[in-house]
Amino acid sequence: MITLKQTLDGGQTVLEVYLFVNPLGTNCFACEKQVNQISAQTQSKLQIQFVPMLNLQTINSTFRRLSAEHADLDRNDLADQLYQIILDYKAASFQGKRLGRQFFLRLQEQLLGQHQLYSAKLGSKVAHDLALDVEMFEEDRRSKLAENAFSADQRLVSEMGIEHPSETVIFDVDDFECGLLMERFDYNTLLEISEHNVNATLASLPQAAKQGTEKANLRVL
Repeated sequence: MITLKQTLDGGQTVLEVYLFVNPLGTNCFACEKQVNQISAQTQSKLQIQFVPMLNLQTINSTFRRLSAEHADLDRNDLADQLYQIILDYKAASFQGKRLGRQFFLRLQEQLLGQHQLYSAKLGSKVAHDLALDVEMFEEDRRSKLAENAFSADQRLVSEMGIEHPSETVIFDVDDFECGLLMERFDYNTLLEISEHNVNATLASLPQAAKQGTEKANLRVL
């Protein structure tokens, strides 16, 4: 049985939320902002992790979309840009997870909202604008530590059986034996889980959804 335990400090529920994302995915960008919005309004405490994915699927889908805007875009160059974006995100996160997410969202706003192409200079500017320690950021973005953090994220994608960007995994921090997987991020579902509890959410779902298949140690919604 999946349950949400209450923490001892004021009875606040603490959830670990993993949102798996394509760094240059417009839908993922929207999902990230919605997760932050839920975190700001719910009574529960959400420990949020944006987990970037880099595989052939994310490269190909991003190339198809961006090549319409940038005719001279090279697929291999795009793959390298995606990798560098992730390393920048990891480097910023070393100065604090929340700062890392702010950096990631600010960089995505430039890339997706303003339609700029990624460059190391742009990453440095975003770090400067957010008052990060830029010297440390520059060192960390080229470090083995950032590469290892990238590899750890890709292992997590594999271990949790994640197949598509915007899939979301939710754990109670007091019980990591089993969690919930949303194969398609849904604002209302995550909000309901954060405001009530997992069992109440499952009880309100259609029978077919409640009988979803098991995936690793995750209950599929």
